[in-house]
Amino acid sequence: MKKRLMMAGMALMVILFAGQALAVTTLRFQCAYPEKASVGQTTLFFASEVERLTSNQVQVKVFWPGQLTKTNEAFDGVRQGMLDGYTGSLLYFAGKVPEVNVQWLPFNWADSAEAKDVLLNKGYIKVMEEALDQHGVTYLSALSVASMGLLTKFPVTSLEDLKGKKIRAVGMEAKIMEALGASGLALSGAEQYMALQRGTADGTDYPWYTMEQYKFYEVLDHIVTPALHTPGVVEIIINTKAFKGLSADQQKAVKQAAMNAMDKSFEASDKLDKGALESAEKHGVKISVIPANEMVRFREACKPLWENEAKKSPYSAKLVQILKDHLKAKGLDK
Repeated sequence: MKKRLMMAGMALMVILFAGQALAVTTLRFQCAYPEKASVGQTTLFFASEVERLTSNQVQVKVFWPGQLTKTNEAFDGVRQGMLDGYTGSLLYFAGKVPEVNVQWLPFNWADSAEAKDVLLNKGYIKVMEEALDQHGVTYLSALSVASMGLLTKFPVTSLEDLKGKKIRAVGMEAKIMEALGASGLALSGAEQYMALQRGTADGTDYPWYTMEQYKFYEVLDHIVTPALHTPGVVEIIINTKAFKGLSADQQKAVKQAAMNAMDKSFEASDKLDKGALESAEKHGVKISVIPANEMVRFREACKPLWENEAKKSPYSAKLVQILKDHLKAKGLDK
C-alpha cells in the first residue's frame, strides 16, 4: 500500500512538472492599424517570431483597432495590464509621453538607413527606453512606416504654396502644418478620403504608400518630396510587469523578435516608397519637388518646434540634442 502511494505521488509530480514544462504564456497585443496595413503585417511577423524563438512557449495573440480598447486608450491599457502590449504610434498618447513628438519633428533623417543609425547607434532608443520605463512600460523596438508627408491637390514647391491650405493632420503633424503656414484638420484616417473628395481638405499628411492602398489617387494630384518623415517611425511596447514575468531566455527572445520585426519593416520601407511613386505615375499623380534653396526656408520655419519639444521633458531634451548632433554632422545645423 505504502509503495503504491509512493508510486502515485511520483506519477503526480511527473505530471505537474511536465505541465509546467509545456505551459504556454499568451501575450495580448493590440495593433493601432488594420491587419492589411504595413504595421499590421509587421505585428503578425513579430508574433510569429516570438513563437519561433521561444519554441511556442510564448505566444502573441494580436488584436486589431478597438477590439480590446479604443486606440487612444491603448497606452493606459498597457500601463494598467489590460493589454500586455501595443504596436503603433505613441503619438496618440503624446500628452502622457511627450518624448514621442521628437521623432516626428520634420526633416530629421534623410532615409531609412540614416534613421536606423540614429535609433540604434546614437542612443535614441536608449533614451526612449528610459522615458517609457517611468510609466511601467518597456520599449521593445521601432518600426518603419516608410515615407510620410504631404499628399495634396495642388503643387508645393515653396512655403507660399501652403499658405491658407487645409491639410488633414493631427498632433505634431498639425503643429508642422501651422508652422508651414497651412491649417491642420483633425480628421481620423477613415474620414479623410471623403474630406478630400468634397474639398473640405486640400491635402493630407500621411504615408506615401496609402496613395495606392487608400485609392488617394482618385482625390489627390501631388506627392510632395522631400517627405516630412523619411521614414516615419512607430513602436512596439510591452507592459513591464508582463515582460519581467517571462524567463530571462524568453525576455531575450521577445526582444530579438521585436528587433527582427524592426529590421523587416526598415527593409520594406524603400520598397513601399518605390511602389508609391510607381502608383503615382500609373495614375497620373505628379511629384512636386521642393528645391534645395526652398528647403532652407522650410527647415527655418519649423525650427521653433524643435526648441518647444526640447522643453517638454529632460528625455525630450536629450532626444532633440541627438537629432541636432546628427544634422550638424551632415552640415545641416538646427
